[in-house]
Amino acid sequence: MVAKYEEVLKDLSRSISEMQPGERIAGEQALAAQYGVSAMTVRRALQVLIQAKRIVGVRGRGTFVAQPTVTKRMVMGSFTDSMKAAGMTAHAKVLSASIGPATAEAADDLGIHRNDQIVTIERLRFGDDTALCIDRTVLNAESVPGLLGEDLTGSLYELLYRKYGMNLTRAESRVSAVLPDAGQAALLKIDPTQPCLRVHSRSITEEGTIAEQTTSLYRGDRYELSINPDG
Repeated sequence: MVAKYEEVLKDLSRSISEMQPGERIAGEQALAAQYGVSAMTVRRALQVLIQAKRIVGVRGRGTFVAQPTVTKRMVMGSFTDSMKAAGMTAHAKVLSASIGPATAEAADDLGIHRNDQIVTIERLRFGDDTALCIDRTVLNAESVPGLLGEDLTGSLYELLYRKYGMNLTRAESRVSAVLPDAGQAALLKIDPTQPCLRVHSRSITEEGTIAEQTTSLYRGDRYELSINPDG
């Protein structure tokens, strides 16, 4: 059963995503009356949004919408986890999903032979209703039979664990600053001159097998990467 504050949090998160930075949100008592819950329940939801830097409280003035920025830590973790930490609801739109022979680059990334069958999935990733990232994931088809018949709009890491028992323990990543092409800019609803972050990563199982390779394009105005030098 979903906790009351989680229902309030989800609805507030959606409302905030439609507001402008600096716009004032209703007070605790007004929100409590609106949702039919206690002020304590509203306060708990607001605290999650404050910690996620979605809103900011100004003493004596009220609570305001902050400029939303998602922080992704460069350790093993999914887009869904990053969205949850930012107080957002994650979902994806599948742009394409297919199976076919591996290119030389994909074979090298996955540690398989060229022309071995691979599954390729391209998705547009959302935080609430805002497009934040374009993912292109390739997997060894032999390791994920029937994957294309599954719901691919949620967390792929969770699906790989639940259906195939893949427990992904670490990732190797390369990060670069790039400009989106016209198609990518249109999908992300940004100007083609807006810098983006491209992350090329590989996820590895506990047994040391390469599970998948993903190239992600993140909006540079809404995303930052946090790198732990000790991790």
